[in-house]
Amino acid sequence: MDEVAVLQGTPLMGFVFALDRSVQRSGTDTLCTLVALVCASACLVAHIIVLNDWAGIDGDLQDPNRSTRTFLSLGISRRAMWCMAQLWAVLGLAFSAYLGLHSLWVAGGMLLTSTFYSSPRWHLKGIPIASSLLHLAGGILHFLLGYLAIGELNPQSLVFACYFGVVFAAGHLMHEVRGHDADAANGILTNAVAFGKNATSIAAFVLFSAAYGLVAVWAAMEQHPLLLSLSLAAYLLHGLKTWQVFQSRLAPDPLLHLQRHYRFNFAVIGLVLLGTFALPYVHGRVSGVAG
Repeated sequence: MDEVAVLQGTPLMGFVFALDRSVQRSGTDTLCTLVALVCASACLVAHIIVLNDWAGIDGDLQDPNRSTRTFLSLGISRRAMWCMAQLWAVLGLAFSAYLGLHSLWVAGGMLLTSTFYSSPRWHLKGIPIASSLLHLAGGILHFLLGYLAIGELNPQSLVFACYFGVVFAAGHLMHEVRGHDADAANGILTNAVAFGKNATSIAAFVLFSAAYGLVAVWAAMEQHPLLLSLSLAAYLLHGLKTWQVFQSRLAPDPLLHLQRHYRFNFAVIGLVLLGTFALPYVHGRVSGVAG
């Protein structure tokens, strides 16, 4: 549930980004759309996580760090887990259909990437590079789910969609680095297993650098000194933490500290972006009421 909740920030950011760029709606219409969006996104993310757990249960049972936390250990059968995944998918599509045809297509794309990634038939989770491309696509689609609920696609929205896709892909590369030993033991050919932990960590840092760069460029173009300074400072700290991780030879504890650090960085950047996107809309509403 905590993962489902945290991942709602991406479509929410897309929704707020589109607020002052879309056709003006009444407050009630906007609120109804937002509630439907949160429901759609939560159901779709729940489907992705449940399907991935269902598909990877055999490997999880062989991992001593996960075996006691699997759904089977909690008394939930494989069939029940599969049915739960399909239920979340249907609910996600239903809420997305309420949002409109564009959101429905995006939701379908999210389900498709989930199927390609986790399904035993395709299992692109075990194919290097392809798995990262799916994470990139998944992050982009998740942002667009929120944006297209009320907005029209344009170059600026695509830039921010790519930002979230890059962050998502980079974060999962680091997740693969942390899970290298278990994945190697279970025969799962992740990027970290195929190319090594060092190379995968470097690739993740390059993607993170691109993400910080996208924010910095946008902040400079929009003359947003706070966001520009924040992105540069966060990047320098991220680089320092990454250097410390390499100095430790990618030991588990420093890797965990790095993960917590960059999650905090992007959470703060996200909150600043959220405020930046929301302020014009709030200002317009207040001015309209005052007028």
